[in-house]
Amino acid sequence: MSRSLDRYLYAIGALKEKYLCVRAVDVAHSLGVSKASVSTFIRQMQDQGLASVEQDGNLILTNEGARRSESLMRRVSFFSQLLTQAGVEPAQAVQDAISFGWDMSDASYEAFLALGEELKKYRDGEKQT
Repeated sequence: MSRSLDRYLYAIGALKEKYLCVRAVDVAHSLGVSKASVSTFIRQMQDQGLASVEQDGNLILTNEGARRSESLMRRVSFFSQLLTQAGVEPAQAVQDAISFGWDMSDASYEAFLALGEELKKYRDGEKQT
């Protein structure tokens, strides 16, 4: 899947968490792109079975689209929390998390998750002593 398509899936998922309905114009405002660009990606998502559009214009993610969007949001959340704890400003942490979190392979992401768990155990062990 392309990084650009991931941006749209991420934006739709994030907007769905805030609002009941998400339309193309909402995604355009969120990403700072034209409604025409959003329409192009919505067609791609429909062709790939990731999204559909209801008659009222509401964007709906399919099960696969929602799964992918949630995965992207988890990655961004994980890396932005990690970066924030390391002292990076929250807004910059989110931008950086988006930048490298999406390009990373699933295997590398899983390795980071495991490392995070090990660090947490280490920190929790230090607190108990």
